[in-house]
Amino acid sequence: MSATELPNKLDALLGSGWTYKAIAERAKCDISTIFRIRNGQIGNPSYISGVAIDQMHGELVKSGKQSTKKSAA
Repeated sequence: MSATELPNKLDALLGSGWTYKAIAERAKCDISTIFRIRNGQIGNPSYISGVAIDQMHGELVKSGKQSTKKSAA
């Protein structure tokens, strides 16, 4: 897990239909934490949150449902 990659992974998750709430629940953190990681305001998130984001992104890539959007709303 690289903290510099997490914002890009969050963009991919959000672009594929995940919500901030769903990601936060799975990462066991607050929605605002996910927002701040995505915006680069948290450069070193907790290990548990980072690993959860990595796992969700890995599942997304494996399923082939990645969005072609550059950024998510």
